[in-house]
Amino acid sequence: MVTETPAVLVVVPAEVAPGDVHPAGNVEVPNPEQESSSLASSEGDPVNDASCTSASPFSYAELEEKLKQIPPGLPLVKPSAQMFEMVETLVSGLRGMASQYDLFTDLLRTTDYVKLITARRENEALRVDLADAKGREESMHARLLEASDEMAGLRGEVRQLRTEVSIEKKQREDLQLRLVAQKEELEREFAAEREEIEAEYQKQVDDTFIFGYRCCMKKNGIKRDVPSIPPGEERNFTTRLLPDSLSLLQFFCYNFSFCIFVYCFKLDTFHGLSNGVPSSFCK
Repeated sequence: MVTETPAVLVVVPAEVAPGDVHPAGNVEVPNPEQESSSLASSEGDPVNDASCTSASPFSYAELEEKLKQIPPGLPLVKPSAQMFEMVETLVSGLRGMASQYDLFTDLLRTTDYVKLITARRENEALRVDLADAKGREESMHARLLEASDEMAGLRGEVRQLRTEVSIEKKQREDLQLRLVAQKEELEREFAAEREEIEAEYQKQVDDTFIFGYRCCMKKNGIKRDVPSIPPGEERNFTTRLLPDSLSLLQFFCYNFSFCIFVYCFKLDTFHGLSNGVPSSFCK
């Protein structure tokens, strides 16, 4: 059931001339319960902040409903208390909108400022990290250059050592070859000198033996090297000595004495050689 309300005039200040008025149609008087319910429903809205609701208890939905209730082309009527109340509600709503706009603008500015400060801090941190990274990179580059220089120096030293080792190896081989050649030459010279010394020694021994033998013959009055047996009597001498045991004993004694003579001759010859003078046989 639709209830009709008396028509009221709506005066809009700062938008029309003082003599002009806008007609208003059937406008319902706002119910306090509806306003409280609308306020309660608008408390959960993030747009309506605690400061805004405490300054002006108003909701956009209520303002929109009240604006829709003013029909266009209403006849001019006298202002009433309801009209002034509605105008007051509209003005408070506009003020709330302006304050909320300012609040939103401040919040946006604050958010932008916080974002700017955060970005600056992040940029400063990034700059510091970048400077540290550049410093580390430069230090690593310097270390790499130093390591490359050291490696080049070590390579040069290795080449020099290899060259020295090859030279020493070649010198060692040449020295070994020279030593082998000298050894062979010394062995040949030693063998030749040994043969020469042995031949000379043997000649000296022979000469000394012959000289001692001659001296011994001269000392004992021996004229010939063999016993002088008259020819024709050798057979008789042997046949005469063999059957007779005494002659056989004499034969052995003769041979034994001859062996002793030879031994004494050799011993005397050895002593004469050691002293460098003729032996006693030559006296």
